[in-house]
Amino acid sequence: MTGKVEAKPQIVYTPRGDKFMLFPLRVGEGDFLIDVECKGDPSVPYPDAAAGRSVMVSGMLIRKKLHSREIVKLKAQKIFWMEE
Repeated sequence: MTGKVEAKPQIVYTPRGDKFMLFPLRVGEGDFLIDVECKGDPSVPYPDAAAGRSVMVSGMLIRKKLHSREIVKLKAQKIFWMEE
């Protein structure tokens, strides 16, 4: 999927110390928003300046149950940060 990062990526750690980056992706084709989850170091050059940047995300769609509803996320295998 390709699109623009809607907000500053959030870096979180699991209780075991695994690092994840989370951000909302605005997909232009179809005009929808999807949450992206990337494990490890996604090699984002400047996380503070990532909002609004164009990216291409390679990965798989996953469904997660959150309380009484299900959500769909994009679990990234690779993120390609586009040159502006």
